[in-house]
Amino acid sequence: MKIQRGKIAILLVVLVMIVPAVLMSATSLHERATNICGSTPTSEPDSLSHVEFTSSPLGWVCYKTFVDKLGHPLGKTLKTQLPLVP
Repeated sequence: MKIQRGKIAILLVVLVMIVPAVLMSATSLHERATNICGSTPTSEPDSLSHVEFTSSPLGWVCYKTFVDKLGHPLGKTLKTQLPLVP
């Protein structure tokens, strides 16, 4: 069986170009979601934010926990759904 070099070369070029593009897009979307999550206005000046990706509705979930000046959580957690693509 003869190996078709052209098809293998095209496949390798596509993989070399597509994989980094997908990783760069995912990193950019995660950074954007983290920035949106961290910049939401709060009543308390100190807060900790955490972003998780959910695959069911395809989006990011922002969890923001309010902390006091000593860094202890106040027990309030704000959950916000961020769409993957606005």
